[in-house]
Amino acid sequence: MPDGQHDAASNLWGSDGSKLIPTHVPQNLVRSYSFYAAPGISECPFHAVASLHADMPRIFYNVDDPQCGSAWVLTRAEDLRAVLGNPAIFSSSNITGFSALMGETWPLTPLELDPPAHTLYRSLLNPRFSPSAITRMSDEMRARAIRLIDGFVGAGGCAFMSAFGRPFPVGVFLQLMGLPAEESAQFLQWEDDLLNNLDMSVKIAAAAAIKAYLLALAESRRRAPVDDLASYIATATVEGRGLTDDEVLGIYYLLFVGGLDTVAASLGFYFRYLAENPAVQARLRAEPALIPRAIEECLRSFSPVTTRRITTQDTELGGVVIRKGEWVTCVTALASLDPEAFANPLALDLDRNQIRHTAFGFGPHFCLGSHLAKREIQIAFEEWLARVPPFRVTPGFSVHTHGGPVMGLAELQLSWD
Repeated sequence: MPDGQHDAASNLWGSDGSKLIPTHVPQNLVRSYSFYAAPGISECPFHAVASLHADMPRIFYNVDDPQCGSAWVLTRAEDLRAVLGNPAIFSSSNITGFSALMGETWPLTPLELDPPAHTLYRSLLNPRFSPSAITRMSDEMRARAIRLIDGFVGAGGCAFMSAFGRPFPVGVFLQLMGLPAEESAQFLQWEDDLLNNLDMSVKIAAAAAIKAYLLALAESRRRAPVDDLASYIATATVEGRGLTDDEVLGIYYLLFVGGLDTVAASLGFYFRYLAENPAVQARLRAEPALIPRAIEECLRSFSPVTTRRITTQDTELGGVVIRKGEWVTCVTALASLDPEAFANPLALDLDRNQIRHTAFGFGPHFCLGSHLAKREIQIAFEEWLARVPPFRVTPGFSVHTHGGPVMGLAELQLSWD
């Protein structure tokens, strides 16, 4: 955290271990809500958090935040866009805290940088994630999806996340980055421990293991570059110089965390919905031209990412005073399901117009990999619906979901005739 950015957030604990509330926070705005374990999270985290629109103030002060103790929570799309679109007041500095877990200060680049530094590194990476770059990858992505589906379609069912939901997008990312596919299980375990395990010793061990692996990867690619994204980053230059070890590590770390989890988590929710809604499934099979619109509506209905910002100065938002150094939690699902922004927001509507969701964030930090993610999802929809008969959740299988920084589900057992 930059110097001076912890003023209001310090001294939050009393001598008896109870939480102290800063004096400027009105008591009627104080709440305790766990985005990990609140009622309903394990059945459907989106329906669970959507209840906050009716049950909580527009902006409330949450004293149950596992990352920073306490934080302001935004429940409306308008406020979330105001925060994410104003990095001068709402900074991205140290928003993940991954390096801080190890007592270090290097940022996830460019995520934890504010403009103009953010712009410098974003410009370096943009060409590798542009629409034209993703188009060049599409044939191989489609071939990968077909290979996976052909491997299990004749069995009459599959464990979706293990058979396709994770292997498809993770395989695409590993190939793009130049990481060995045979180590994917280890990568995914590190990722899960880092993001979802509340045992701090496990979280720290995972953070350190990822760092060590990525530093070794950077050294290897500098010595012997090949045609992959890891080599491009390791040998890149900015402002006429090569990237430092911390700069390479920060970019690698961001891509590693972002590339292994979000699309897989999203596919799990999308295919659960299709399995539970045969009429929607049938319509997309009959009208495949609707798939791009369906994807946008799925992105809105199931926005899985939570991010946060820290205030650089005292400010006011929605009539609430937020002091310098206080955290603001930005739950993209709350914005995408905001009844002030969308009619009947909990209904997935293939005929909805102007789907202005926040699944990829907003402002200068709008997701770098959005084009790649949407292409992966579109190929997954197209090839699955073309090759797999009408499918359902296997009778007797209970779906369990989780909250946290990236909402997801562990497994999804599907069956078809």
